[in-house]
Amino acid sequence: MPYSIEHMFFVLCISTAVIYAVLIAFLRTGFSQKNYLHILLLLFAGGTGALLSDHMAVHNTLTDTSMEQTVIVSASAHSISSSVPSITVATDGSGNFNCDGTADQVEINEALQYAKNNNFDTVYLKSGTYTIDDSIEIPDDMTLTGDPDAVVELIEDWSVTRSDVFKSMITGTTVITGNFNKGSNITISGFTLDGNKHNQNTISEMKAIDSFPAIQFYYSEYITVRDMVIKEIPGDGIRLNNGISHHKVLNNLIYDTGHDDIFIKHGNYDVVDGNTLPLVAHDCGIRLDDSTNMMVTNNTIWTDSTALYGLSGIYLLKQDSAADAYNITIAYNAIYDTREMGIVLATARGANNLPVTSARDVHIHNNIIYGSGTNYRTGHPYGGGIWLDGWNNTIIENNIIDASMGDGIAYAQRFPNTQDAAYTTFVRNNIIINTVNSPIQSNDGYGINNRFGENYNFILESNIVWNNENGNYNNVGSHDTDVNINPLFADPLTYIVYKISLWRWHLAR
Repeated sequence: MPYSIEHMFFVLCISTAVIYAVLIAFLRTGFSQKNYLHILLLLFAGGTGALLSDHMAVHNTLTDTSMEQTVIVSASAHSISSSVPSITVATDGSGNFNCDGTADQVEINEALQYAKNNNFDTVYLKSGTYTIDDSIEIPDDMTLTGDPDAVVELIEDWSVTRSDVFKSMITGTTVITGNFNKGSNITISGFTLDGNKHNQNTISEMKAIDSFPAIQFYYSEYITVRDMVIKEIPGDGIRLNNGISHHKVLNNLIYDTGHDDIFIKHGNYDVVDGNTLPLVAHDCGIRLDDSTNMMVTNNTIWTDSTALYGLSGIYLLKQDSAADAYNITIAYNAIYDTREMGIVLATARGANNLPVTSARDVHIHNNIIYGSGTNYRTGHPYGGGIWLDGWNNTIIENNIIDASMGDGIAYAQRFPNTQDAAYTTFVRNNIIINTVNSPIQSNDGYGINNRFGENYNFILESNIVWNNENGNYNNVGSHDTDVNINPLFADPLTYIVYKISLWRWHLAR
């Protein structure tokens, strides 16, 4: 029997609402523009069969493809077009420069320098494995890109000494001092960096497994790292220190590093967006020290529960009294099962009595933080959804903080320090639920908790705070506009976004 117009209109309305929610979820977690446009076309073309087909294609993408393969497919879309002049490097004799599997950085550096000297702006690594035992050094105004299955691999048991600490796999050509080089207007994209972390006996014996980064630039500007796979690194995945401005870290898959997956110090106008950090194994997923005007958005982060360390998802640190940290946005990130905090705004050990303006104006919004603190380490009493210590005028709004172990949101101290200033944090329109007591902490298990004194002040407005084990509030002022009942996710789009986020995370694991 043919469907009535009313029935078809009802189905279209329901389909539109569902597809809208799906689009919002995938857009906020890095789903590519190509895919969501395809879904829109199918929706407006009509036909439930087409809609079902597209749904199954998306499902298969998430379930049948590994994270690494997914990112590599994305990377290929950004690889250099064959119509753009470039110098090629190969392992099979087909390149302008050709490698033999031994000290391949020599030929790659020769290709980069040749390109620079002859007005080419791109060096392209063709498919294959390139083994290096020293740094690849990229000149200014150059792009190093490659095929999705091009792998630059650090040699096993790299023969290094203490003087080599902080030597990186990729850096710039201008030496500042020691192993710290700088660069300008450099792009690295589209291939894999493998640090061979678990086969570095010399580095392990030196107890320097956190000191050999994959990509490192000091005092640099306009460094872009995008669509890369960076894995098993004996140090930071990406380390950008004392930067001038405008770095971009976009759509990378980074895992199993020896320190931070992404570490930026003294950053300014940098963007960290769309990265997947699935096995935070040592320090943090994203760390920003003394940085200003930063955007940290659309990243997905969780901890490797089998690793000895692996601390917080997103970590801001104030330690340099000579440089203020301010105007930082942390939004649309999904953070799961961290060993310590989902997001932490910390003040460094011994950084006492800082001016109240030294760390300020952080906006944390529309993040999903689930299970933070659950992968705790005995003897390390830290964990929870969001912790703050010594940061003023922070706005925390429109986040979902669920099943934290410790506190949902807390004034709490990661490192010992003393501050005399008064601090205010605005907490509004969040859902903070199901917090549980941590076996390694004390005075915790609350939805919102002020573990400090009266100079730390939460201003609460219209939050849903419910089912937190030791109470919804502790040492907190007025919360008259909050609601303390089961949220039931009355907004169906919020609920769908949340559930799809959790669903994608479980599939990826």
